[in-house]
Amino acid sequence: MGFIIMVVPANRTSGAGPMRVRQGAHVARKSTLLAAAATVLLLTRSADAQHFNQFLAFGDSTTDTGWFANASTGVTGAPLNIDQLVTNAKAQGGNVHFTGPGPGNAQILAGFFGLSANPANTPGGTNYAIGGALSDSGLGLFFENLFTLIGGPNPFLPGTTNQIGNYLTSVGGRANPNAIYLIGTGGNDASIASTQPDPNKFLLQEAGALVTGIAGLQAGGARYIVVTNEYVPPSADATAIANGKTFLSATWNGLAAAGVRFIPADTLSVIAAVERNPLAFGITAPITSNACIAPPSYTAAIGASGYGFLCAPTTVPSPNYGYLVSADATQTHLFMDGTHLTQAGQIIVADYIYSLIVAPSQISFLAEAPVKSRAAVVNAIINQIPISQQDMRPGSYNTWLTGDVSYLKMQNYTGFPSDPGNPVALTAGFDYKYTHEWLIGAALSGGSTSQRFSTSGSFSTDEFAVSIYGAYRNGAWWGDIIGSAGALHHTVNRSVPIGISIQPNNGKTTGTNYSVGLEAGYDFMFAGLKHGPLAGILLQRINIGSFTESGSFTSLAFGDQLRNSAVSELGYQVSYDFGLWRPFAKVVWNHELAPTDRLVTAYLTTTAAPGYAMPAVIFGNDWGSATAGATIRMANNVTGLVAGYAQIAEKNVTVYGAQIGLNIAFDAAPADTLPVKAPRQR
Repeated sequence: MGFIIMVVPANRTSGAGPMRVRQGAHVARKSTLLAAAATVLLLTRSADAQHFNQFLAFGDSTTDTGWFANASTGVTGAPLNIDQLVTNAKAQGGNVHFTGPGPGNAQILAGFFGLSANPANTPGGTNYAIGGALSDSGLGLFFENLFTLIGGPNPFLPGTTNQIGNYLTSVGGRANPNAIYLIGTGGNDASIASTQPDPNKFLLQEAGALVTGIAGLQAGGARYIVVTNEYVPPSADATAIANGKTFLSATWNGLAAAGVRFIPADTLSVIAAVERNPLAFGITAPITSNACIAPPSYTAAIGASGYGFLCAPTTVPSPNYGYLVSADATQTHLFMDGTHLTQAGQIIVADYIYSLIVAPSQISFLAEAPVKSRAAVVNAIINQIPISQQDMRPGSYNTWLTGDVSYLKMQNYTGFPSDPGNPVALTAGFDYKYTHEWLIGAALSGGSTSQRFSTSGSFSTDEFAVSIYGAYRNGAWWGDIIGSAGALHHTVNRSVPIGISIQPNNGKTTGTNYSVGLEAGYDFMFAGLKHGPLAGILLQRINIGSFTESGSFTSLAFGDQLRNSAVSELGYQVSYDFGLWRPFAKVVWNHELAPTDRLVTAYLTTTAAPGYAMPAVIFGNDWGSATAGATIRMANNVTGLVAGYAQIAEKNVTVYGAQIGLNIAFDAAPADTLPVKAPRQR
């Protein structure tokens, strides 16, 4: 049973540094729960990608999802037969969760990623947590008061460290690197520490054993480990709270010192926020009231807390099992039994931990969107260069303008949702024909995109860039080079559904994008037809500054991001000159040469804790790009441009858009007798 773990400063302050379905579906899910409180399948968000493939949990009753439904508690005789009470509750439809009727936070959290967290003592089960467990592998008891009933530590209860060891043994010491590991423990250690000869020494030993166990889990290959602190229930006393501070400090600091990479989850701050404003989360009953009535025999022997696993989903009174005070008690109450959260509370905790896991990946989109928007700017310049080169003599110049609007959808891993946006950009250029072979120019670009998060909320990016470019033509050979430097301004509204509430998280940051694009090819020409192969590369270096969100207990701080991109292209293009208009098309195959397996670091803002890093979203390394359009001679010196483009077959990315432009030529060179070369259009 996890009574309390208080939070204390760790080795880094929160100011350092740095998906769920849409809001409507989220609210609908909550309404379904209020009406039915059915199965965890109703809580599973849709998922269709590839990242996490297993969910494992270790700890005490705050994480237990029904261990004693298939195992003896070890308490079977007078004056209290808990095993018989468990049997009675099961017969009434109870699930023997310490959290009472309904799924626990481990099951809900696993469901968000399309996974399960059933007890490990059931076929295929992956939740090793057991109610009453301590953190050290060598200790375990059901409840503090049961010492006198069972005569010592309960042999049926491996502690959290031993649970981890049992898992590693079952997999030959090789932990699943693509699993989520949830560890919730320490409340029982804090609760019974005062019964030990040296409470402080006992807590440090327990924390040390836990650190060793988690370090072993990481050494075995685990990469995504969530370590929670634990909320303070109404039944907690000052001594237990102080013990919880000692335990958590030793655990989180010990993990950091041991080089263990973990996600610190401050559930204490979450439940404290709910207790301050319960109505915002649908909690209408007094915080100190319980959703369940305990069997009298349990209350007489143990006390009036910790009996949620004996609660059946019924309001029919009986001395043989626990029962709900009302049909909707699991939604209107926060605590089931004075210690454990109701289903409403379990959802709140799961929502919070989920937000911690997916937030870094969501914020990684701030560096991904500019990769696509800069490619569109470069494409706009490339489409204008052939227009400026036609019929130009040395000393002449052109001005041009291109507007660009597109659809951009960047998808994410299973359970890491994202929604599309519509980038827009405007680019104005000026170029000068330096010689018959060389064209030089400069351009200014401004663009904006707003990408929505499926969890609700969004981020917007404004980019302003200056580009210089040169184009070379000599016979059938040609080449272009474009260098750009841009400033990025990001506004983030990362809304997080917590229970039935939506928590706002607002932040702003800036960044830069420097790029160089090269493209070259050879043209075969026959009358007005021109066609030939081309090759190129677009190099980008994107920096996103650190920033800190504000607005709620789900706010985070994020570290700097660096995104390097090197996209090569190999393809073919064709155009035909009909005189007044020239249709053209280009098809290329792109390949990302730069590594994309970067990490994004986040920090809690509710408490001092080590930062944690999660992978940024990763898209496909290969895709096709197609452009088709036409230029139209509107006057002797005015040419219009229309073009459409699309990316083809890039994993988790959809891009298509259109450009419309205007190019005006000015012949500033004096008349001469030099022959004007035929235009070399692309």
